[in-house]
Amino acid sequence: MEVFGTHVVGLITCMTSLDPFEVVQKLKAMAIENAYQFRYAIRFTPLEKCVKSEIDEIIEATKELLPKIDEDETFRVTVRRRHTDLENMEVVGAIAKIVPREVDLDSPDKTIWVEIVNELTGISVLDRDDDILSIMSMRDDMY
Repeated sequence: MEVFGTHVVGLITCMTSLDPFEVVQKLKAMAIENAYQFRYAIRFTPLEKCVKSEIDEIIEATKELLPKIDEDETFRVTVRRRHTDLENMEVVGAIAKIVPREVDLDSPDKTIWVEIVNELTGISVLDRDDDILSIMSMRDDMY
């Protein structure tokens, strides 16, 4: 496992050979046992693909993940961006054009999650509310 800093204060990235979704689930189990051990970590997002922050590369990586969205499933695109000139709607529009599924912004079956940080972009297809671990949400639920 390798951990990298970013140009964003408080944001680090981690590259692992493990399944990123399993890593998040194991971290969640640890947080349930003792949420205090995560007092400095707030959120963990599994990312399946990492590419340059260029629309063409983002599109190609998304195409590789499309088999995770069944033909009868709905989807939405969520973009989080930091330190980039790419605009949210530019990315959302480009991805939506290549996904031959129905869009559902309120209650999608799958979410194409795009994290853009400077020159790197991470992409995942999330299918459950708990694919992203939010320690703050867990604390709110506990108290």
